[in-house]
Amino acid sequence: MQVARNGLSARRWVVIALVGALGLMVVASGSNAVASGPGHAVTAKKCKKHKRSAAASKKKKKCKKVHHVVLPAPAPLVRGTLAFTNTSNNEVDLHAFDASGNHAGWDYNVNPPSGSLVNNIPNARHNGDVGSGGPSETFTDDIFVLGGPSNRQFSFVACLYGDNPGSYTASFTGVTAAGQSNTIPLNGPGIYSLTVPGGPPIPFNPC
Repeated sequence: MQVARNGLSARRWVVIALVGALGLMVVASGSNAVASGPGHAVTAKKCKKHKRSAAASKKKKKCKKVHHVVLPAPAPLVRGTLAFTNTSNNEVDLHAFDASGNHAGWDYNVNPPSGSLVNNIPNARHNGDVGSGGPSETFTDDIFVLGGPSNRQFSFVACLYGDNPGSYTASFTGVTAAGQSNTIPLNGPGIYSLTVPGGPPIPFNPC
């Protein structure tokens, strides 16, 4: 047991001596002069700056080319159109919803029992209820940017009223956020939910 302690003590002293030597080297390199004995001084060597090679000095970072694209200013664009045959007995309602659930279209809960037009989607407008005379109801986005990455997506509901199934025809034309237009034929009477993949959900049945 005594031998083991002496061996361990010896190893510890070796470590302490090494740390002391390293500490001395650090002090020597950080001072201009350190006494190494009586009457003697050691002058610290100054580090020389390495000159960059000519090839390295000429080397510059290559910048990627900057492309300036000027998009058109925001402008009104009809994003939804519900057209129907012009007969006195047929009536339709077009409803639009944005990603926040805001609604534009005829709302029977406002000024009941006849209802009233609501335009609760910011920077957009519904043209109003056209009645049984037709020819169409429209929803317009007032801040559409052609080719813009931040255009809004809308969902629509087409309410086709009537008593006789298949008594009249209608069509819906929608424009996506990317500016793509699609027309879908509809048969009245009926209720149609009109959405795009990834578009906002329809929060309630407005018909």
